[in-house]
Amino acid sequence: MSFFTNLQMMFSALTKPQQQVTLSKLPPGRVLDIGGGGEGVIAQVGGCQVVAVDKLVSEIGEARDKAPSANWLAADATRLPWSNGSFAQATAFFSCMYMSDEVKAAVFKETYRVLQPGGEFWIWDVLMSARSGVFALRLQATLPDLKNVSTAYGVRAKDQSAASLGSLLQQAGFKTEINAQHKHWFLLKACKTT
Repeated sequence: MSFFTNLQMMFSALTKPQQQVTLSKLPPGRVLDIGGGGEGVIAQVGGCQVVAVDKLVSEIGEARDKAPSANWLAADATRLPWSNGSFAQATAFFSCMYMSDEVKAAVFKETYRVLQPGGEFWIWDVLMSARSGVFALRLQATLPDLKNVSTAYGVRAKDQSAASLGSLLQQAGFKTEINAQHKHWFLLKACKTT
């Protein structure tokens, strides 16, 4: 990205209040975390029960030190290396914003495939419009042990909403059970019905 684009993202982040997300303990079972590099928030919550995948080795390297007991894999989430039904749960913590709609659709289909029947897919992500040019968000995540993780996310803006992700989830076979809207972000919980 250009210097100007980075400057726009920084301005966008600073003009919005820091968003607060509080995370609970993960349910039992193996958890697949899509795009889990960077801060490794889900891996910090679940430790050894989390398998975090990210396309970028640099993102995994950054996160691994923050959650050394988690399992880390550089992989393309559109072609996951596990058999059907390998995971009890899946998460995507502010990672869909970096994917095109085509990639999201493929990732959701793969996530559906590797989840066990009745498995849940939790997605935290942002509401944004392509008209804004860039999108950035400052975030503080409070973990179950009350540790706070402060971070920021920035991307060239595209059209994304809970409804657009919900539609892609439905096309993949999921049923959305929770759709919690906040001013700049949302939380979805979708279940594998079969």
